[in-house]
Amino acid sequence: MCAMCLSLAMSAQSITSVSLITLSSAGQPDKELGMLMSSSFSDGFDNSWDAQSINESGIYVYYQGARYTTWASNAYSQNLPIGFYSCDNNDYTLKFSGFSGEEYQIYDLVANQTINVNAATPNYDFSISDDKKGIAINDRFIINYNPAAFETSLTTNDYGWASFSYDANLQSTLPIGLKIYKGALQGTETLNLTEVNYVPANTGVIVYGTPNTTYYFAAGTGTSDFSDNILRPTSAYTIGDQNVFVLKGNALLQYVGNTALAANKAYLQLPGTTTAPQRIRMVINQTTGVENAEALEAPVKFVENGQIFIRRGNEVYNLQGQMVK
Repeated sequence: MCAMCLSLAMSAQSITSVSLITLSSAGQPDKELGMLMSSSFSDGFDNSWDAQSINESGIYVYYQGARYTTWASNAYSQNLPIGFYSCDNNDYTLKFSGFSGEEYQIYDLVANQTINVNAATPNYDFSISDDKKGIAINDRFIINYNPAAFETSLTTNDYGWASFSYDANLQSTLPIGLKIYKGALQGTETLNLTEVNYVPANTGVIVYGTPNTTYYFAAGTGTSDFSDNILRPTSAYTIGDQNVFVLKGNALLQYVGNTALAANKAYLQLPGTTTAPQRIRMVINQTTGVENAEALEAPVKFVENGQIFIRRGNEVYNLQGQMVK
């Protein structure tokens, strides 16, 4: 069906590049993604040409939370994710056909491999771990990967936390799974965290993801209400401000320095008449004490076969934040 749509589009439009990507796995029907390039298309969603996936399966361009099995654009955009739904198999193959026009690249974030897509591209075999079976995987394959092209990035600490702010509206992009929270103060010793769907300009947030992992952000907005958010961007801090708390590990500790706070971070300031506690704990949705959560146990670093790994609870990660078995 996807190949038929490509043929019809080519007959009705001045197409400059075409590419068909097929996802195969033993015992499963092949899934297809069609790519069409023309100067008359936009670089985002085009209602006339882009075709959304009708069910949760297959291989697709993942754009602003939607899945497209036909993607029409004016260029092979940088950092555009290709996602797919896995089955109960570990082994998969990407096949490339129907190519004409401009060569482009697909980067495998897990295997650290680049696929040059052209008329002679061989099949690409890859595998997934058992914990990735039966889910949508939207952060493994990236078209024309260029980390420098993202708006900005942050790296989580040993506990998976970071504070963050920026001077433009942002959406988290890669890897997927980063949780973004606004904060409301309860008393003087608890910050209640509520999940939100973007980072507004000049607004402080707390984020949580895989420990010691770099997450990238692109321009974008969301629908969350930040009217009760008490977190401030560090750009608003003035040297000498009192009762200021910054993220340290898995809690907020009072800042007693006399220098400016680090750029693009967030902080909390208690009212001037309040007696400041030693620390402010973080609580998600008023139910789970963060410092007591299993996910925040102190990480243990160890060396095995000459490689450094991080153990948190029952899970083991490499230094890139990827879970290993």
